Amino acid sequence: MTEKPLLRSYMKTGLAVAAAAAVIYLLAASARDYWSPDEPDFANAVREMQARGSYLVPLQNGIPYSEKPILFYWAMSVGNAVSGFNLTPVFLRLPSVLGSAFLVLGAAFLAGFRGGKKETLLAAAMTASAPLVFWQGQFLQIDAMFSALVLWALICQIMATEDAENLPRWVLAFHVLLSLAILTKGPLALVLTGLFAILRCVIDRSWQPILRLRPLRGILIFLALVLPWYFLAVRAAGKAYAYDLIVRQNFIRFFEAFDHIWPWWFYFESIWGDFSPWTLPAIAGAIYLYRRGLLKARPELAYCVQIFAVVFLFLSTSDSKQGKYLLMVFPLAAVVAAAAVALADEEKGRFMTFLRTYALVLAVLFATAAFLVPKLAAARYPSYARLGPYVTVPFLAGAIAIAAAWIWKRRESTPALLAVALTLGVSEGIVGRVVFSAMDEAKTGRPFYERLKESHGKDKPLAYYGKTYRCYPILILERRTAHVWTETDLKNWLLQTPGGAVLADESESRNWQDPYLKRLRILDRQPVGGDIAQLLAP
Repeated sequence: MTEKPLLRSYMKTGLAVAAAAAVIYLLAASARDYWSPDEPDFANAVREMQARGSYLVPLQNGIPYSEKPILFYWAMSVGNAVSGFNLTPVFLRLPSVLGSAFLVLGAAFLAGFRGGKKETLLAAAMTASAPLVFWQGQFLQIDAMFSALVLWALICQIMATEDAENLPRWVLAFHVLLSLAILTKGPLALVLTGLFAILRCVIDRSWQPILRLRPLRGILIFLALVLPWYFLAVRAAGKAYAYDLIVRQNFIRFFEAFDHIWPWWFYFESIWGDFSPWTLPAIAGAIYLYRRGLLKARPELAYCVQIFAVVFLFLSTSDSKQGKYLLMVFPLAAVVAAAAVALADEEKGRFMTFLRTYALVLAVLFATAAFLVPKLAAARYPSYARLGPYVTVPFLAGAIAIAAAWIWKRRESTPALLAVALTLGVSEGIVGRVVFSAMDEAKTGRPFYERLKESHGKDKPLAYYGKTYRCYPILILERRTAHVWTETDLKNWLLQTPGGAVLADESESRNWQDPYLKRLRILDRQPVGGDIAQLLAP
């Protein structure tokens, strides 16, 4: 085992990379308003809890919102309090920023446990620059925070085996993190950590991987940290809320998916973009480490491969799939890739040549993208042509930096690969700060809703048309609306509500069949995303 002072020195490197990554995520998180579909829903839940003066149950348009348990809403509320209760987007996104930063830190810790400073730096840089880690780190969704909690719970599982001297601490940390993860997104965290423990039992032919975790102690911690909120929330919101929160959002979503439905092979495709460009080095690196016997010599690397396989295969069995569901295992893939790169540079054989060639190919791709992407984007979106240099400059500079590192260190692949990570990180920061900001009004349509706030304030009857209720309108209007999602209900509401108006996207209204609805007047409209938001009235 690595000596503790040495491990602490490596963690300084990990902390530095995680802090730099957090700055990049903050640059993007502070550059724009709330973007649909999820960000306005989460922000509005905080607004409604704040307005009600109760933080027990999140609300959506005055109705208990059962999408997820409470911990993420509390974390957002803390950020909102720091902002002076102004619902400033960057402050509500702090849990996401910190979540992705802790993913980087987790990769650094596990890589540095036995791998040294080089592996710490590589694993942290690969994780920090992965597109999905960046995206979730600046976006108001639950996944970065949840994934960070699960990742660190899994790290505690590993360390409970590999650091017996501190077993009680690792076990306690495991159960606390697991309980917090359950309070964030439900029982999925228990399933994933449990599957890894069961796999270890099968491989070791022993119950020790489970017994070592002191499951009875874990139950007591769960009862203390998780059960009280479930009990109070269900008592306050009712049985329907409990059913939707516990049964529909977990078991029915997994076994009888009602959204995000994709074929079984979805993750085989998504990992190439979400963890780009590190997917290939991670897969090839795992094979390389296996052939060199390092998976046996360093069990933590074998555990990373096993956890990735278990999570990947388990989530593939559900029809409901999103690339972000795998977010928690990408740092583990980075740990494996970093170990392979370090070993390849030490052996200076064919695998190092492969890695150096791969880095050079990426440099060529960056240089090509520096010229092609702005031209293609300008042809399709002429109004954004002025943003071209913000893509060209970092990509071209990155390509030059990669090539320079490739030439400077001819007997190593690490410098060139670190240059790749730096290029991605700088590009993500610039795109997040400048490009996202330029797209903001087109994505949100905020001027439309600001006008609506003046013309249809809280005293005027207003309905929202659409099966799925999206909260950006009421977030800006600071009011509730009626919610209808059939033509019959909308017609009846308008006939029974003098002076009533309805919010409906053009993609919805163009398909109306009822002659009464087809005659509705357009009072105001504005392009929003790929649609047109409309205010209509008789």
